[in-house]
Amino acid sequence: MSYITAGDLEIHYLEHGSGAPVLFLHGNWASCGWWEPLLALLPTGFRGFAPDMRGRGKTQGPDNDYSLASLAHDILTFADALRVKRFHLVGHSLGAGVAMQLALDHGDRVASITAVAPPWVDGMPPAANSAERQQMLKANFDMFSMALKALAPTAPDDAFWRRLVTEGHAQRLEAALGAIEGLAAWAPGDSLRAIACPKLVIAGENDILVTPPVATRAAEALGASLTIIPGVGHSPNIEAPHVCMELLLELWRNVERQVL
Repeated sequence: MSYITAGDLEIHYLEHGSGAPVLFLHGNWASCGWWEPLLALLPTGFRGFAPDMRGRGKTQGPDNDYSLASLAHDILTFADALRVKRFHLVGHSLGAGVAMQLALDHGDRVASITAVAPPWVDGMPPAANSAERQQMLKANFDMFSMALKALAPTAPDDAFWRRLVTEGHAQRLEAALGAIEGLAAWAPGDSLRAIACPKLVIAGENDILVTPPVATRAAEALGASLTIIPGVGHSPNIEAPHVCMELLLELWRNVERQVL
């Protein structure tokens, strides 16, 4: 278990491997544990870091600003604390939006970006932006458990999954409410095309939250290639980690070859 002080946070994170740095950013109602399957698959030559974001997991710190720009700043501060100058970015759901914002703000630090099940790049629609639902999920563990499983329908219902559910439900309500407010306000649209590094979007064919058209729009705005994985939902990093790793390695190795 690793911690590092970064700004006003004591950030808990997972680390695995050695080599070119990769930062993995989890989604809302989640934790760094969502990256354990991919971290376990990291080959020699890559060093993965997966932090718990503000208000989530074991990270400690105040409920300040949960906008995507602020969360992106948290991650940049985390990278600075680790003395990691340039890194590959991989984000899932909310984390994909944070990754895109970080790449917009500090493109010189980002070697590549992969957005897994990315959020709406033109602002979260009102139908998905319900504070009342967030409050209900926090108040009712069984409802939360069912809702999370619907977003990862092919994930085994095993001890690992049950731990992820428990860790996710422990998220602060302030973080959940801040996330939907942040996603509603976040609408970079076609300005994402200014991100100059190599880009990839990965989505699930059966995602009921970020549907394939939402992912297609994100890829279009980014100018990124898009892979839609058949038969999986909102969580390819949990449901199809081997497929995700193959896609990531192709992207990263192309970037690293160009650097060399």
